[in-house]
Amino acid sequence: MPFNMCVFDNGNFPGQTPQTNIVYSTPLHTMLFTFVTLALALLSAVQATPVASGTTVHPVVDSVSADGTLPVVGLALGSAGVHGNVTVGTSGVHGDSVNAVYPATIFLCRSTGCGSCTGFDLSIQPHQTCLTGGFNYVSAFINQPSNQGLPFAVYTGPSGCGSFAQVPVVNTCYNANYVGWDFELLP
Repeated sequence: MPFNMCVFDNGNFPGQTPQTNIVYSTPLHTMLFTFVTLALALLSAVQATPVASGTTVHPVVDSVSADGTLPVVGLALGSAGVHGNVTVGTSGVHGDSVNAVYPATIFLCRSTGCGSCTGFDLSIQPHQTCLTGGFNYVSAFINQPSNQGLPFAVYTGPSGCGSFAQVPVVNTCYNANYVGWDFELLP
């Protein structure tokens, strides 16, 4: 990098040791280039990645109510089922559950106790993708006529795809302690 050198005499008196200050200066265009490069590097380094919005899915059924027909349990944000990445049947884990998975439908409900629900067919939803029904819900259940459970976990959560709670058992209504928006199937 080219530098300009300036030498200043400090006004030495006769008989004193001469003291000279040398000042190096950088041309203006080099300083501006360095500043702009540094600013762009910092800007790109601190640029925040927005929270991924969920992939909107389309319901297969709307305005369904399971009020009083299913057991109702609370669901806390951050909870996970004891069986990891599966959703079990109401009588436990079944070894042959892969053969009887579908039909299985997740119902996201606008009222507690699983009332005013909209259903989404789990057989056509992508896994490991944040999905959204496009509305707020406060309870959810997975309807599976075979009651065999699912070979994957189903999670529900608030908007933003940042936190979830696992729906651990099929054919059970879960009142969420959060306002839901998203859901995800893992793995």
